[in-house]
Parts: sequence; C-alpha cells; structure tokens
Amino acid sequence: MIYTCDNCGFIFSRSEETEQCPDCGKYEVRPANEEEQKEFAQRMAELSESEHLERPRIPNLEDAEISMFSSFSFRVPATALQIHSQMIVDIAVEYGENPANRSELIGNVWVRQEGGRSAAFLMSVHLPTKPDETPKEQVDRVFGALSDNSEFNARLTDFISCQAHDNVGQNG
Repeated sequence: MIYTCDNCGFIFSRSEETEQCPDCGKYEVRPANEEEQKEFAQRMAELSESEHLERPRIPNLEDAEISMFSSFSFRVPATALQIHSQMIVDIAVEYGENPANRSELIGNVWVRQEGGRSAAFLMSVHLPTKPDETPKEQVDRVFGALSDNSEFNARLTDFISCQAHDNVGQNG
C-alpha cells in the first residue's frame, strides 16, 4: 500500500499498515490519493530504470514469464528438395500454446546443417488449439502443416542452397 506523510510530504510503500513516517518520524501518515500514487509509481519506475542502466542484471523467476513448450525434430536430405547435394539438415520444432493468444498453437521452426553448431530460425506456424488434443496429435498436426506449407519448403530450400554455396566457397 502507498502512504503519504502530511507533515513532510514523503510518499512511501509498506506491505503492512503503518502510522509513522519513515522519513520524519511523525504520526501523520495516511493512504496516498490517486495523484500521489501515480507520482510514487513514476519515481519508482525512474529509479528502477536508472538502477538497471548502471547495473544490468539477469532476471530472476519473479521477473520471468515461463512458457512450457514441447518439441520434435526430423531430418531432411537436400535431395528431397531436388537440390543436388549430400547435405542433410536437422529441423527442430518447438511448439506449444501461444502465450499471447491462448486459442492458438504455435510452432517455431529451427534448422541447422547436420553436425552444425548453431541453428537458424526458419519460421513460425500457427494453428488453432483443439480441446483435449494429445501431444502426439499436436505433433502430427504441426508436422502436417509444415509438410503442406510452400513457405516452409521455400525457406528450407533457401537455407540449404545458402549452406551448400558457403561450403563450396570454403572448400574451393
């Protein structure tokens, strides 16, 4: 709760009710009005911002919104996309309920060359949620949506072509 001291004008917060001002010590404390609460919130935001600029920190669990995702992966040879190359790519899909839209199942698709150290983001796929759908059914639906997706095929083809070109340049 936010309080104001009528003696010195100090605005402060306490988790429990208080009668004494922590600044001047007088017993002239009352709940802050709407304008004083806004002023307090603005000052705290400014203080927090300046503190984080001076001393960046890693968020703790109180600061983080945790989302649960599941994943599946599969491999695709370049020849499956009619690219003349021995390359194989690993595709990983993280999927779950979209935190921004709970009626949507979202899958983020990542790709890397087999044995590669880093993955590249390829695209997202969005599907409506289905009540009581099992994880296996979700995987089948996301995989099916990718299989029928011309944008997925085009981006995957571009990725493989770019990787194959880079490999030729490094070896040639």
